[in-house]
Amino acid sequence: MIIQSQSIRLGITTTEDRAGNATWEFHVDRDGTHHGLSDEQCQLAFPKLFVELDKSAGQRREKKGTPIRYEEIAGPLDDAMVRGVIYEGDLYILDVQGMKATFSRARATLSSLHRALQAFPGRRALPNIEFILTTEDFVQRTNEPVWAYSKRAVDEDKDAVWLMPDFGYWAWPEVQIGPYEAARQRIAAVDAEVPFAEKKKQLVWRGSLAPSPELRGRLLRAARGTSWASIRVLDWEDADDVRLNLLPIEDHCRYMFLAHTEGRSFSGRGKYLLNCRSVMVSHRLEWREAHHAALVASGPEANFVEVERDWSDLERKIEYLIDHPDVAEKIADNAIRTFRDRYLTPAAESCYWRHLIRQYASVCDFEPELYTSSEGRKQLRGIPFETWILS
Repeated sequence: MIIQSQSIRLGITTTEDRAGNATWEFHVDRDGTHHGLSDEQCQLAFPKLFVELDKSAGQRREKKGTPIRYEEIAGPLDDAMVRGVIYEGDLYILDVQGMKATFSRARATLSSLHRALQAFPGRRALPNIEFILTTEDFVQRTNEPVWAYSKRAVDEDKDAVWLMPDFGYWAWPEVQIGPYEAARQRIAAVDAEVPFAEKKKQLVWRGSLAPSPELRGRLLRAARGTSWASIRVLDWEDADDVRLNLLPIEDHCRYMFLAHTEGRSFSGRGKYLLNCRSVMVSHRLEWREAHHAALVASGPEANFVEVERDWSDLERKIEYLIDHPDVAEKIADNAIRTFRDRYLTPAAESCYWRHLIRQYASVCDFEPELYTSSEGRKQLRGIPFETWILS
């Protein structure tokens, strides 16, 4: 019999046998980049990570009452969609549509999925599935099961949207952020260099207003003329403006407070901010991401600060944190323990991908076909990922 024992303060998770002997524990320095953790290790290390996937599978069973049929995903794809198959632990690409602005997202997302498969010793035993994913900011239609980077809480009855990790877990070149693990290392180096008490006591934000003019415009107005804010609008179409005002993601961590805003839907910046030993300050979120079940807004385990969606209480909360640095530092430490050292590790991402495969498969009633037959000859339906990524 295995008994779970958790030590949140130390950032580890252990399992014990009947005699109380520890059999395994999660250490971020050793396991944080381990993409092939076992199923049991994944569950023990990241108990809050799979909430959205378990919810999607449960909703399909309870509300639809029937499993996913092949006909639901067999129709033509919208722009920015990918159709793929996982067969005996290998990834095949069947179709890619559009991608004028999001092809790098497709390559990054599928590379992460492929890595999660290849690193797993038991990948041949994973269920075979056929799936559709979108590389858009959100799902344009919800009449078919689709894997997506985010979904709104108000869409909870739309069980068709299955959350997946976003493209930034591989790399995000469009905003000059390289590989995810390299960004984490740069962030950790800044935090090692600058003690929390010596960080700039300001709320920092750099970005474009275009994805959400009203929401982000209110942030600017709430911070205008204050001494506690360092807010700059970026014009990504102006090379000189980017050169002068872009703040490397790791340099955000030199500030004590980090503003997080949604865009067209989710904002990929959030996971980088939560890697900093700083206080992420976010308006009430409408869009969910895979790691959001681990966010805690209040109480002794709070790991970020939540303000009203119109930022009306921003000044009051920032001034309180400036006046109570011990409170701010505890929130920052909680964020490190929860996110940088656990739920936003590369190991957690790969665990998430495999749980997505299993839960999605658990509510499908069809076995995908890898080959078609024509005149007695078998033909591969898709392209192996290793070939597709080079095409």
